Amino acid sequence: MFSRMTAGIFWRCVFNMLARIKKTSKNVHLLNDSGYTLLEMLIAMMILLVIASILPIGLRIIQNEGVFVSGIQRMEWEVFSSQVKKEIRAADEMTVRTDRILLRKNGKVILYEKYGTNMRRRVDYQGHEILIQNLSSFQFEKIPMGVQIIATDLNGELFSARAHNFIQIGEVTP
Repeated sequence: MFSRMTAGIFWRCVFNMLARIKKTSKNVHLLNDSGYTLLEMLIAMMILLVIASILPIGLRIIQNEGVFVSGIQRMEWEVFSSQVKKEIRAADEMTVRTDRILLRKNGKVILYEKYGTNMRRRVDYQGHEILIQNLSSFQFEKIPMGVQIIATDLNGELFSARAHNFIQIGEVTP
């Protein structure tokens, strides 16, 4: 008799639990839709780690003093002087003044002049092509069969280049 009663109570408890599980299992699906899943947590953690790993590199670049240069870089000067030398060699006529140089090439007048802290190139007194920046002073000096270019950047560093034209050249009339 005791065991029948215990068995009856046991089965009643089991049925009550199954009924509760059945009720909650209907709502489990609804609860998971608005929950934070493991996959979402892993994706968020991955994004956080990527940002955290890139941040020190970005800060190092920003703090690096070599990134912001106020003077002329050596390579910038080499490219500029190479272009000017090539154009002077190809010129038919050349007029050298301390602040500018005028070249006549294929019937066109090419003018190199200082413009603010920049050196610009103009063709037939039109256009505005910046060749080199951050100059404090710039001058042209006439030398035999060519011209010497002397520039000082904003940091006081001196740059110099010589361009030779191996044919006799006349004066450009502006």
